[in-house]
Amino acid sequence: MTTDSIRPAAPQVLVKAPGGRALLFEYRAGQGLPPHTHAGQAVVVAVLGGRLRLHVDGQPRDLAAGEVTHVQTDGFFSSQALEDGTRVLVTLLDLA
Repeated sequence: MTTDSIRPAAPQVLVKAPGGRALLFEYRAGQGLPPHTHAGQAVVVAVLGGRLRLHVDGQPRDLAAGEVTHVQTDGFFSSQALEDGTRVLVTLLDLA
């Protein structure tokens, strides 16, 4: 994914607690997040609808509706929706 992808609207914050957050993203095709880090956090990505291309440490992985992945790295994440109506639940859990 390139860093010039179109950013989606701000996510809906579903839960904000001392140990982490749960965020709901709604994307149109081509929208995504540029490379960023989640050092010190475990990240759970659940695709609720549509398809998402997730890049972790430069490695792409396509996820379809109903798929869930867990990632823990100090490297870079980025994402891009592959179709309109992509809905993604991201849960960030602090490891410290």
